[in-house]
Order: sequence, then structure tokens, then C-alpha cells
Amino acid sequence: MFDLSQPAPARLRLGGSLTIYEVAEVRDALLAAFAGGRDETWQLELTALEELDSAGAQLLLAAHRHLRAAGGDLRLAEPAEPVRELLVLLHLNDLLPTGEDHVR
Repeated sequence: MFDLSQPAPARLRLGGSLTIYEVAEVRDALLAAFAGGRDETWQLELTALEELDSAGAQLLLAAHRHLRAAGGDLRLAEPAEPVRELLVLLHLNDLLPTGEDHVR
């Protein structure tokens, strides 16, 4: 189960799980949210994301690539510790930067 909200323009908050079971729904929700501003830099807050697997990480990469192709960008904001650990383990910390710095 996941929760996606938009607390501010070009800022999304994703909570719950982002695993193979939620990827299709989250993808549709992200694309709908990005539709109005694909050329902007979006912040994706991951503080409340409790579970992330490789399918979820692939979706984050695809969302980043989708926005970059349209002239925008995606920055991860405040990733929860399990999310941070997986990004580092998969060596994605340089490809999916946070709003202030790369995930270390």
C-alpha cells in the first residue's frame, strides 16, 4: 500500500511501500502528477517510505529519466534510512540525488 500526496507545487510526498506490488499504481499516479509540469524540478519526499525494492528503485530511475527528457529533473528529499541504504547498495546514489546533496 502506498500514499502519494502533493503538499506543494512540484513537490510530492510518497509513503508506505514502493515494491513490485505497487509499482504500476505509483507509476500512474506519478505520471498524472508530473503532467502539469514536466519541465520543472520536482522534489519527491521519501521520509515516510517504509519499503523499497528493486522494482521501486527502477521506477524512481524511470521517473527521473522521464522528467529529464522533458527538460525537468527529479530530486529525492529526505529519504528514509531503508531507502537510503538500498540506493547506496544499488549504487544509485549518484543517479538519484537528493535536494541538497547525493545520498551517502
